[in-house]
Amino acid sequence: MLYEKFEKYWKIWLWIPIILLILSIGIVANSIATTGSFMKRDIELTGGKSITFEISAVNMDAIKAELPHATLRLTSGITRSLIVETSFESNESEVIDAVYRHATVSGSPTSRTVGPSIGNIFFQQAQIAMILAFVLMAITIFILYRSVVPSLIMILSATTDIIITIAVLNLLGITLSLAVIAALLMVIGYSVDTDMVLTSELLKVRGTSVSAGIKRAMKTGLTMISTIFVALLAMYLFSGSLIIEQIALVLIIATIFDAPATWMTNAGILRWWLGRKAKSHSSEGGKKHE
Repeated sequence: MLYEKFEKYWKIWLWIPIILLILSIGIVANSIATTGSFMKRDIELTGGKSITFEISAVNMDAIKAELPHATLRLTSGITRSLIVETSFESNESEVIDAVYRHATVSGSPTSRTVGPSIGNIFFQQAQIAMILAFVLMAITIFILYRSVVPSLIMILSATTDIIITIAVLNLLGITLSLAVIAALLMVIGYSVDTDMVLTSELLKVRGTSVSAGIKRAMKTGLTMISTIFVALLAMYLFSGSLIIEQIALVLIIATIFDAPATWMTNAGILRWWLGRKAKSHSSEGGKKHE
């Protein structure tokens, strides 16, 4: 019943991810205009200090009042940790003293310092890595399918997934760190998985219904997405590591938006293209028969 409704209004569903893509491009463009980057950069990419405390209790408001320019993050899992990020010039001792006054800390804090020049180098290298990953992904798709239209449709779907994910991260106030970049690199590869399942299934259609092909591919694809989502959710909730939480969050967002990008836009455009192709072949066959 649900699939029948999806099938009936596929031309409407097709536009939903495209509209989201256009809005997301606006959000990303605004971030580039205001911060100089598609996301606000973490201290790993701008330079600064990160101090991690293992805690059992904490008064976040009091610490924020004492350290107004610092960024505070809580991670939970087997242990709870408080991460304080400050500028490169800040006094580390003042930060530690403020936390000790308003939190119950176990053991000694660990600190990490990244110089501004090193942070900029990391950022430049990360951008190059992301561009190369996307280009190689696109080349691989063209080599595998050797057909321009299906390949471009898959690349559009992957682009939609990536840009929407970045836009949502901006809206959530997530900063761009090395962990987030690693996750985005995973998204570049992961985002075409279900698209390949769909495209491979539909390109095999010979005299059978395109709708039936989409339905078969959707069963496989949605099963993949569901199992991945559950695993990522468990990783996010129980890891207790900020790095793993950040990677899991990025992949969860990408997984959520991968479904409409694949099964609404990709499936819709492929259906339209295959229909046009079938009509073209039938008209050519009719002319030859005459």
